[in-house]
Amino acid sequence: MEAGKDLKTVSEFLNRWAAFLLALGIVMCFQSRYTIEWSYPYCSSQADGPASAVFGMPLPYMQFSGVSSAEYYFVPLLYVLNVLVLTTLAWPLTRLLLRRLPERRAGIRIGLGLTGLTLALIVSAVLVSLVRVGAWLPRASLGLHGYYTYSDFRPVRFTFNDLHYDCTPSSWWFQNGWTHK
Repeated sequence: MEAGKDLKTVSEFLNRWAAFLLALGIVMCFQSRYTIEWSYPYCSSQADGPASAVFGMPLPYMQFSGVSSAEYYFVPLLYVLNVLVLTTLAWPLTRLLLRRLPERRAGIRIGLGLTGLTLALIVSAVLVSLVRVGAWLPRASLGLHGYYTYSDFRPVRFTFNDLHYDCTPSSWWFQNGWTHK
């Protein structure tokens, strides 16, 4: 009897939160495949060595470390903020879609909620694995004192999340290039 009650509680949860869970799962998958690449003044004039690529959508949260080909600096708080912002934008759309389902189609809503939850858990597990093996190095912020700060980052393109190494210079944002601060 207790297992049936637990299953009913889970089903009610998935049915009630289906739109949010679906939006969350879609956003996390989208975030893992696509991103915005960011430039900064140092990319235009790399006098003291190569500049590392920066990624994140809608805010930058990841940067190639320059130490190893598989290491990236990662700001978990900004990642979570990005996911929350994008989920807030996607949630009304998924809610509108799921509202069109008739009441007797609760099974479809539950399935879509479960799908969203599963996608979010899979992406989270991959993210945790990358941090645990040292490929993504958690930091409090991005930037290098004396060279550039977080406020120097400017978007240069929407791209597939290939996580390349070299920064893309932007003569549009930074006509004068980099001057040592």
